[in-house]
Amino acid sequence: MMARLLSSASPIALVLTIAAAFPAAAADLTPAAPQSLPVAPVATADTPVFYATGYLWASALHGTTGTLPPLPPAEVNLSFGDILKNFDGGLMAAAEMRTGRWSFLGDVMFSQVSPDGNLPGPYRTGVELRSRSLTLQANALYRVYDGPAVDFDVGAGLRYWNLDNRVNVNASPVLPGIGYSENEAWVDPLVVGRIIARLGGPWSLTVVGDVGGFDVGSTLTWQMIGTVNYQWSEQLALRAGYRYLSVDYRAGDFLYNVQMQGPILGATYRF
Repeated sequence: MMARLLSSASPIALVLTIAAAFPAAAADLTPAAPQSLPVAPVATADTPVFYATGYLWASALHGTTGTLPPLPPAEVNLSFGDILKNFDGGLMAAAEMRTGRWSFLGDVMFSQVSPDGNLPGPYRTGVELRSRSLTLQANALYRVYDGPAVDFDVGAGLRYWNLDNRVNVNASPVLPGIGYSENEAWVDPLVVGRIIARLGGPWSLTVVGDVGGFDVGSTLTWQMIGTVNYQWSEQLALRAGYRYLSVDYRAGDFLYNVQMQGPILGATYRF
């Protein structure tokens, strides 16, 4: 287990394992209010509406990573349970402002993992890894279609990635102590789309997707999220669904080519 985490040093995955929705996706889903509840105010240019979301994403991680050169790239195949074993903590939150046909969304995800173990062979000295991940996203969406049963939004966004990894090899009678760190950051431009379908009563379905990178940041990144939403009250909505995220970033010896997928849960509060 230590060998897999040490070679991959994949903190982003851990963030996303407990995160949901594409950045800000959990915040940007708003199902219709139940018939027995007052209808939520419509956002206008003069009366914007605000949403705050907390979410969880139980994601597995598969792919090839080399985020601690000079360690060679390694194939990674980690379940959600594997990642949680070394989880130190994190923060995931999203927000959305709607005004008229426009929606402006933001998302922050941060986590840290600290696996440890021993070098193989005769040295048997301890190795400690600290991996931190920060992901920020900002989107602007415009409602191009507003129908009685379906709404359709399109727009653009930016997704910022920062991977900060450090490895320490403890001193032993044979080897001196060794420390090495690596930090890599990039920004991916995105094209974003969102569909909201009202299913009747308090139920709705939301599908969100984006594609980007275009060799500006990563070579290619894309994701799809589908959630079923339940409007618990006028202010509170609950959601459950599935998310898939892929990213392929390369810079010299640094490689992060992974696919993350798993179920998501979220709750959104309207102010």
